[in-house]
Amino acid sequence: MGYEEASQLDNELMGGKKINPNSQFNSNTLNEKIDSIASKDGKRVKDVVSFYVDYQKSIKNISKVVKKGGFASYIVGNRRVKDETLPTDEITREFFEDNGFKHIDTLVRNIPHKRMPARNSPTNVVGKLSTTMNHEYIVVMQKY
Repeated sequence: MGYEEASQLDNELMGGKKINPNSQFNSNTLNEKIDSIASKDGKRVKDVVSFYVDYQKSIKNISKVVKKGGFASYIVGNRRVKDETLPTDEITREFFEDNGFKHIDTLVRNIPHKRMPARNSPTNVVGKLSTTMNHEYIVVMQKY
């Protein structure tokens, strides 16, 4: 794979192309979190917005191929950015509901044997720890 192909592939991954952080989503939950992160770090919020723009597009694409009465299940984790937990399980539900789905259930599972530590120090301030992802969420939706 050449450099141009690898560069193109990188831009096609979720969040690969940086987006204007003023984007608004059909998710009040996400919009509130973006505003909070933007007030703390104008650069980091671009990464968050870029990811969720692509994530929303992926859900829209899936929604087009699921037949009425069919199901979609997403397994997601709720990351922390700038001391804000991004509730991707709730955001996923809102994105699917905006595309003609109803929420069936969200199952929560512990991640018992993960490689990442349970807590870290993202600010590099001694003694200031933050939790990492310790649960995954299985969001089950049905198209109506």
